[in-house]
Amino acid sequence: MSQNREKFPRYAQIKSHIKAQLDSGLWRIGERIPSETQLSDDFSVSRMTARRAVQELADEGLLERSVGAGTFVAQPPSPISAVELPDFQQHFSFSNPQYSNRIIALEAIAAERDIAALLGFTEGELIYYSVVVHSIDSVPIQWEECFVSPQLVPAYLKQNYHKVSPQAYMNWVIIPSRTEHQLQAITADPVVTGALGLATLTPCMKISRRSWNHEQVISVSRCIASGVNCRIGAELLL
Repeated sequence: MSQNREKFPRYAQIKSHIKAQLDSGLWRIGERIPSETQLSDDFSVSRMTARRAVQELADEGLLERSVGAGTFVAQPPSPISAVELPDFQQHFSFSNPQYSNRIIALEAIAAERDIAALLGFTEGELIYYSVVVHSIDSVPIQWEECFVSPQLVPAYLKQNYHKVSPQAYMNWVIIPSRTEHQLQAITADPVVTGALGLATLTPCMKISRRSWNHEQVISVSRCIASGVNCRIGAELLL
């Protein structure tokens, strides 16, 4: 080991080593990296030192930690993130006394072709399906439609969603390693606008979301809310 290298703190040496593996492509996206115990043995340091290196890289978005599963190479952030999507889930929680919901559907269904393709299933394969209308102060705010993998969330249909929201339950069962979003301006169909108490041609915002656990898709969902007075992004008014 060179004299210059010895000047670096030991945790920084571990970080440099891990970054070199990532930059070279030897450790690919979604691949599990050596454990903290293995790193501490390789570098002759305490496990706490190895943990600091791994945690700092996780904080930088280069690694993802999953309780009980290990640490994995993270998906690089998208270079074209133009807007910050609203986080409805922080409001749609039973810790919020103003929150309530209405369960419209909770059942097992045969996956249609498009949904099956998004989930990585075969058309007609059994999946779990739910529709929930979220309300604040008894006013309907959002229609949420979820298509869920029975293999990854086997008890999905057995939950009491008057006590926990579907997304909160799924995130408790299995932590997504990455999530994709798409935002669209739409005119929702009458079933949705009726459930939300909106006029038929009210402009709406649809957020499509797909959550992954490494190479497997956990769920695909569609969230629809009124687009009236909706503003996304920085506080810039023109």
